[in-house]
This record gives sequence, C-alpha cells and structure tokens, in this order.
Amino acid sequence: MQEQDKRAVESMCRCGLDLKSVISVFPKFPGEEIAAIYHSVNGRDIKTGGEHGISINCS
Repeated sequence: MQEQDKRAVESMCRCGLDLKSVISVFPKFPGEEIAAIYHSVNGRDIKTGGEHGISINCS
C-alpha cells in the first residue's frame, strides 16, 4: 500500500465508519493493513479524548 493509499484509509477512518465498512470501501487493500491503520487512528483519537488537536483563536 502506498503512502497516499494509507492517507485515504485514514480519512475514511476519521469519518466515523466502523472497521467493516472501511474494509468494504477498499476491497483491493489487505484487510490486515486497513485494520492496523483503523486501530492506529481510533486509538489516537481515544488518547486525545476524541479531539483532533486543532485550536482556534476567536479573539
């Protein structure tokens, strides 16, 4: 899987899809690699309390 493919999978994982749905979106990619990316993205979101590290200054 190329780097841009991994980024596309990460994007779908962040859209709120479950693992089975993400795998079905990318049928040509190995399910193990998709699962690893999915767990990496969702694990990162759990550690940060679901926030994505974006801050906005509204002053």
